[in-house]
Amino acid sequence: MDRFRTLPMSRAAVPLGQAAADVLAMAVGLVPLALAGLAVGWRIEDGAAPALAAFGLLLLFRFATVWAGIYVGLVLKDEAAAGQLGSTTFFLTLLSSAYIPTAGMTGWLRTVAEWNPVSAVVAACRELFGNTVPGLDDAPGAAWPMTHPVTAALGWSLLLTAVFAPLAVRRYGRGDA
Repeated sequence: MDRFRTLPMSRAAVPLGQAAADVLAMAVGLVPLALAGLAVGWRIEDGAAPALAAFGLLLLFRFATVWAGIYVGLVLKDEAAAGQLGSTTFFLTLLSSAYIPTAGMTGWLRTVAEWNPVSAVVAACRELFGNTVPGLDDAPGAAWPMTHPVTAALGWSLLLTAVFAPLAVRRYGRGDA
């Protein structure tokens, strides 16, 4: 890393290269995942353009979360600790609407789940793929992200990127990582 820091290039080049490479790897990984889904009966109901938008939204959210991961990795400085912390982010998925409809959750848990960025991305993808189930994500009394999932998912992605990209670039540029 010290060699990269001594080269005449932007401080953002290395973290941005890492983020771009990760998104590219995810894009490649989405192909067999989508093909396997199609093989077992999943269908895109609303056509190619919304489906491409859903895949784009997944990649954008991945880009945003990679910046958060880069920052956390630079802060922790220990690969083992970063790996262990990374596995704890699975709870974000469990505290979302990915597996369980939020309408049946208790008040505080429903609020947490509906404002979870993962819930917004899941609901947006369901909507864009045309696989929505009435009342699943937009049940009566649902929070704004569940009633406007595409906008919420875009907003979360842009917010996470806007917060963590500058923090990661600054941390990397300081040279103490």
